[in-house]
Amino acid sequence: MGRRGRAPPRPGSGPATRTRRERSRPRSAGGLASPRTLPPGTRAVNLDSLRSVGDAPDVISVGVQTWGTDVVALRRYWQVADELGYARITYGDGLWGWTHDGWTMLGALAGLTRRARLGPAVTYCFDPSSHHPSWLAKRAVTVDHLSGGRLDLRLAVGAEDPTTAAAWRSHAIPYPDAPTRVALAAETISILEKLWTGEAVDHEGRFYTLRGARLVPSPIQKPGPPVWLAAMGPGALGVAARRAAGWEASYLTPTAFGERWSRLRTLLEGAGRPWWDYRRSVELDVVLGLTDAEVKDGLRRFCAARAIEERDALLAAALVGTPDAVAALIAQYAAAGATDLMLGFADFPATRMVELFAERVLAAG
Repeated sequence: MGRRGRAPPRPGSGPATRTRRERSRPRSAGGLASPRTLPPGTRAVNLDSLRSVGDAPDVISVGVQTWGTDVVALRRYWQVADELGYARITYGDGLWGWTHDGWTMLGALAGLTRRARLGPAVTYCFDPSSHHPSWLAKRAVTVDHLSGGRLDLRLAVGAEDPTTAAAWRSHAIPYPDAPTRVALAAETISILEKLWTGEAVDHEGRFYTLRGARLVPSPIQKPGPPVWLAAMGPGALGVAARRAAGWEASYLTPTAFGERWSRLRTLLEGAGRPWWDYRRSVELDVVLGLTDAEVKDGLRRFCAARAIEERDALLAAALVGTPDAVAALIAQYAAAGATDLMLGFADFPATRMVELFAERVLAAG
């Protein structure tokens, strides 16, 4: 799953941390369709009880995260999630021991699915040696064509902790300070948008200079694949408000998510962008079972795999319980302003939980 904070390692991984648009339609100032307009193939959580709660959406678009290096298991999981009607499927991108090359895997994901939107859990743009904007634009166009116009491009500025910085620097990839990484993200988005027009681009910025750069072919989605930004800090939230089509936060309780969304909404209003057209996602872990005993067993396995206690703060921002309990938790996120969920199921790559969630929590869109 896409980690943007200090996350417990996956089984068999080292101590490193990791992080992670709609089908082409008219958009306003970079925003996406209304939260009540769902992507093709979306399965939506039934939130009838929330229809009178302020600006809460009637339904929430639900995606699933994937990771790992077992390509046979990944193929099966991707196809199951697509057939079940999940709105999005993502795969991790980074030099982690628990993933292959993210963009190569997205090509495979595009060929094995038909309905779900897809993309990196997040991809990094804090140094040319991680992803130069021109190469990133080209990779995105390629996957957009392979998928028939289903790519969502999620960018991240990276976590603010020594372990993350050390993980990148061990590969001789610089890890700048937070303000620099935020500025790089903003400039990268600007370059992507220019290159995706198919016209010759002259760009002179703080970090990059392009002279007559032209990228063809153009993406299927016009004016380009939606660019989301994973943002937690104030600087990154500012970039999300000015430049991104959507925003994603990681592992926040409904209250904490609502507080950050309130800040972002203020920034969107200040930028003259309609906040109601702006998608906002939260990344969460899921431990789901039909009975309390099944949930307890799943939670025990999850904590053992993560090497955490059942009182760990991570579990305060997780969907843990029976289908009814999980639906109630989702309702809290909807009331806090979430339009999208990006879920990592605790039993991955087994498909029991992702199937149970579809059968018992999702309602046909």
